[in-house]
Amino acid sequence: MQKVRALLVFCEGSHDVAFVCRVLEHGLDFAKKTWRFSKLPAPLNSLFKTNFENHAARDLRLDMTHKVFLPDRVLQCEDVVALIFNSGGKNNKQPIVDFLSDFLPLFEQAAVFPGQTDAVVTQARFLFLYDADAKGVEKIRKDVKAAFSSIDGKPWLADDWRIDTNDPAGAMAANKALYVWNGKGGQGTLEDILMPVLRASEPELANDAERCIEALFDWETEHENSVHSVAEQARQQKAAITLAGQREKPGMSMSVILGQTQVLQDNVLVADIRVASFARYLASFIGFA
Repeated sequence: MQKVRALLVFCEGSHDVAFVCRVLEHGLDFAKKTWRFSKLPAPLNSLFKTNFENHAARDLRLDMTHKVFLPDRVLQCEDVVALIFNSGGKNNKQPIVDFLSDFLPLFEQAAVFPGQTDAVVTQARFLFLYDADAKGVEKIRKDVKAAFSSIDGKPWLADDWRIDTNDPAGAMAANKALYVWNGKGGQGTLEDILMPVLRASEPELANDAERCIEALFDWETEHENSVHSVAEQARQQKAAITLAGQREKPGMSMSVILGQTQVLQDNVLVADIRVASFARYLASFIGFA
């Protein structure tokens, strides 16, 4: 029976999922997997199957049929299996809490009673990824600590954050970690990391896309550091990245542009200082460094 280390990554949205998968693939040599539930290591094999069956058995509206909390992507490198979840927003932490409530007891049991399986999770690490927005990195750390300090009444995220000395966007607390996307002054979003990669990958295309988006719509970004201006800048950057990918993927969303095109070129992406720093942080947390 193979012993597996699990990396469970909880992303704020679909853009984060696409970006993290590319960093794992091209920066850390992970490969995408399309396993059936039964091929996943215990206890994930039984947990996902049971959750899906219970969800499907409920009398649901059509718009609720897809809202079972499963990983969007599964990747593997050596003995590490990475499961990338889309939590559906910074304020939507309850699905993660519910998942942890189901997973943690089964994880403890699986190490002792793995059952009939080819692989079992013997170590688990948990990574949270959020935008700083206008709140700033430190406020996001406090919010995450408060949201996940206990699971089912038992202490969980109990240790203090230990800030990464090489990258202050990252912090760790035992087998939990948090990385906060940010830009100028510790505020901002993932797009503050993505836009420089786009400009370096396709300078003319990026310039044309930004000029077009700026000319088509009014963007209120002049009030520096305000909640509104940080959000507006993120929207403007999202629009420019999405527009830049329309030749390759017409009509598609930004997450598709990130995940399925080379508008942000692989070699430029992994060489970018901010992306390389995040990859190094990931490797250190996983135990590759």
